[in-house]
Amino acid sequence: MRLLSTLLLILLMLTSTFSQNYKKVKIYLSGRDDITYLAKQGFALDDAKYERKDNSLSIFLSDKEFEKLKSAGLRFEILIDDWNKYYASISKENKPAEEAALKKSRELFGVSEFEYGSMGGHYTLQEVQNKLDSIHLQYPSLTTQKFQIGTSVENRAIYAIKISDNPDQNESEPEVLYTGLTHAREPEGMMTVMYFMYYLLNNYGTDPEVTYLVNNRQLYFVPVVNPDGYEYNRLTNPNGGGMWRKNRRSPNGVDLNRNYGYKWGYDNIGSSPDQYNETYRGTGAFSEPETQAIRDFCNAHNFKTALNYHTYGNDLICPWGYNDSPTPDSTSYNEYGFDMVQYNHYTFGSGTGTVGYVTNGDSDDWMYGEQTTKGKIFSFTPEVGNNADGFWASQSRIIPIAQENIYPNLYLTWIAGGYVNLKSYSFDRTYFYPGEVTNVSIVLKNKGLSPAQNLSVQLISLSTDVDISNSLVNINSLAASSELNLNSVFSFTVLSSADSQDKAKLVLKTFTNDVQMASDTISIFIGMPEYIFKDTTNNINDLWTMSGTTSWATTTATYYSAPNCYTDSKSGNYANNTNAYMTLKNQIDLSGITNPIFTFRTKYDMEKSYDYGQVKFSTD
Repeated sequence: MRLLSTLLLILLMLTSTFSQNYKKVKIYLSGRDDITYLAKQGFALDDAKYERKDNSLSIFLSDKEFEKLKSAGLRFEILIDDWNKYYASISKENKPAEEAALKKSRELFGVSEFEYGSMGGHYTLQEVQNKLDSIHLQYPSLTTQKFQIGTSVENRAIYAIKISDNPDQNESEPEVLYTGLTHAREPEGMMTVMYFMYYLLNNYGTDPEVTYLVNNRQLYFVPVVNPDGYEYNRLTNPNGGGMWRKNRRSPNGVDLNRNYGYKWGYDNIGSSPDQYNETYRGTGAFSEPETQAIRDFCNAHNFKTALNYHTYGNDLICPWGYNDSPTPDSTSYNEYGFDMVQYNHYTFGSGTGTVGYVTNGDSDDWMYGEQTTKGKIFSFTPEVGNNADGFWASQSRIIPIAQENIYPNLYLTWIAGGYVNLKSYSFDRTYFYPGEVTNVSIVLKNKGLSPAQNLSVQLISLSTDVDISNSLVNINSLAASSELNLNSVFSFTVLSSADSQDKAKLVLKTFTNDVQMASDTISIFIGMPEYIFKDTTNNINDLWTMSGTTSWATTTATYYSAPNCYTDSKSGNYANNTNAYMTLKNQIDLSGITNPIFTFRTKYDMEKSYDYGQVKFSTD
C-alpha cells in the first residue's frame, strides 16, 4: 500500500508539472521602475532579454506570473502562448545544419569526439556522467576520474573532473573553474562546458596554445551543479524543453543562484523571500547542498578565475550583482570582459549594465566578494545563446554557441596565470615617408593574475612597403598586473618604392616559452594626410543643423582641443525620453579620395542599458 501511495504521489507531481504552462512575453518598459516592479514580483530577470530598440524585455513566464503581469498594467505582447505545445511542434533537428556544424567542428576547431545528446540534442544527466567516464578512459594522462564534490537534495552526486598534464597531482599552477546547469532549464551552458573539454583534449599535443595551457594550468569542470532539477526536466519532458529552473527542495525549489552567502537576502528585488517565486533564495545563505558543494570546492582550492555558464541573452555578466556600484577591481573586470567579448560580441557588464536587473546571493558575487575563507576569484556569468535560441537551443545551434565561447574560455584560462599583450604604442614621428626610418616604443601589460615568465615580443610587417630590422626582443619576466615600457625597441623603414597613399599593417606578437599569447595589429598610413573636412569652428550653428526633443550646444567646461566641445546636456543630466541630433549642413566631397578616414573624440556618461550615442553616414 505504501508503494502504491508513493507511485501515486510521483504521478501527481509529474501531472502537475505537465499542466504548468509557460508563455514567452515581450514587456514594453516605460522606465527603470518597471524593472524594479518585475523583480519584486520574483520574475527571473536574469533569464530575460532586453531589447534597446523598443525598450522591451522578452521573458518566459509561468501561468501564475502571467496573471501578475496582467494586473500590473504594463503593455505586453505574447510571443509564444504555450511553450510546451510550441516546443513539441517545432523541428528539433536540421540534419544538413547539424552535419555542417560537426564538419566545421572537426576541420576548423579540431574537435572530433563531441556528439549530440538524446534530449533535443543536449546530454541527459546520465549521458553527462557517461561522457565523463569515457573521457577519463580515453585520456587517463590528462584527466582525473570524475569525483564527487557534493550531494543534491535528492541525494544525487555532483561531479567534477580535472584536466591537466598531471591531473592526479596537486600542482603549483593556477586553477580555473567552469560550471554549468545551475538553473535546470539551461542545458546549453553544460553543453558549452563539455564542448570546451573536448576542445582541449582533442587539440592537446597539436595546438601549441592548448598544449601550453593544459601543461601550465589546473582546469576543473562541474558540468551539472543542479542534477535534481535537470533530471526532473528529463522526467517531465524527455525530448527537451522542460522549464523547471530551481533545485528540488520541497515544496517548490530554491533558486541556487540566489543562495550563495555574499549579500544573501540583501533586498527583495535581487531575490525573493516567497518560496513560490522563481528567484526564491531559500531559508538562509548556503541552505542548499548544491551551493554548499560549490562553496566547499572553492574553499578547498585556489581558483583564480571562473566561468559559471547560464542561458540566454548573449551577455557576459560580472559583479556586482547585488547593486550597481563598481567593484574595487572594476578596471580589471572591464579590461577582461571587453577582451573576452571582442569576437562573439556579447554585451558585457554587470547585471544592471546589461539588462538593468540586480541579483543578490549569486555565485559571481560570492566567488569574487568572499575573501576570508578563500582567495578572490575573478568570476563571470556568460548567458549564452540569443533570444531565438532561448533556454533550449535547437540541435543545430548547440555547437555554434559552444564555439563562440572558446576564445573567452581560453582567455580566462590565460589570465589565471601570466598573460602579456600590447597596451599601447608610439612612434618617434607623426608621418611616415618613403625612405625614412621610424622607431617604435611599446608598453606591455601582464593582465594575468600570476607572473609571466620567459617572454618574447616580435614585430612583423604584413606590408611589402615596410621593412623591420630588429624584430624580436626577449624579456625574462613581468610581474602580475604590471606594465613594462620599452622605448624605441623596434624600428622599421618605409621603402622608397612605397606609394604615399598606401596603408601598411604591422603585427606585434607576445610569446611565453615560444607559445603565442596575443597578437595586436598596428596600422600606419604612408605620407601626409590631406584634410577634406575639419570642424574647427567655435559656433556649432555654422556647420550643423539641430533637431530632436533637445538640442546640442557649445561648452567650454571640457574639451579635447581648445576652446570648446559640443554637448547635449550642457546644464546637467539629460531628461528621460529625449533625443538630440546634429546633422552636417553641407556634403563632404570624397571624389578621388582613396583612403578616407573619419575620426572624432567622445566623452560620455550615459544611463546603462537604455541610452546610446550613434554616428551615421549617408550618401543622400
